[in-house]
Amino acid sequence: MPTVAFVNPKGGAGKTTAALLLALGLAERGHRVAMVDADPNRPLVHWASLPARPETVTVHPAPMEMDLPDALREARSKADWVILDTEGSARAGLAFAVAKPDMVITPLASSTLEALQALKAAEMVHEASRKLRRPIIHACLFTRLPAAIRPKSLRQVVELLKGKGIAILPTAIVEKEAFRALFAAGGDLAALEACGTYGAGAARRNAEGYVDAVLALLDGDADDRSPSRGEEARAAGL
Repeated sequence: MPTVAFVNPKGGAGKTTAALLLALGLAERGHRVAMVDADPNRPLVHWASLPARPETVTVHPAPMEMDLPDALREARSKADWVILDTEGSARAGLAFAVAKPDMVITPLASSTLEALQALKAAEMVHEASRKLRRPIIHACLFTRLPAAIRPKSLRQVVELLKGKGIAILPTAIVEKEAFRALFAAGGDLAALEACGTYGAGAARRNAEGYVDAVLALLDGDADDRSPSRGEEARAAGL
């Protein structure tokens, strides 16, 4: 049962959107997915309260650290996959240390400030790996990128992360209104597309590529778990 945690010490990095898109993509492929919402603001609990939640996706709140073990236990009893959305603070490392994930994804925008936060997340993963005495796959995920252009700062961020040996998922999440609409209308991208939501089709294709990238990284050989630098560059549009 794979466990994937989304971690960034900085709030507003797109963690919850990335976690939800992965859950919905896995559910669309026939998996049962349990999401643990460890954000005190409970954004995933809100999404689950809206109409048309897929039956194979459940949400388990853990707004306080003491709630996390029970939420994880319940989640693992109901699903093939567990996805943990952590709080956007330095305490996030405590949450995924309890969850003992197989993979940690750090969403970030293309700014040096967020890249520095991603380096902090990498340190958290390294420390958790040491304590667990096993490797944890870690990759960064660019989020909220403009659809048509790539900011100049993106190249600097990519080079900074590559210089530290941090993997970058080869598909970024592009800025799409349909992704925000999920938290207003509920359901999944297929339902939004069927309702004619603007850009939902393109958003769904973007999300599918992102899910493919996560699965490829998890399925990779132990010595080949990171995208090549060429793939990173193509993903970043450089």
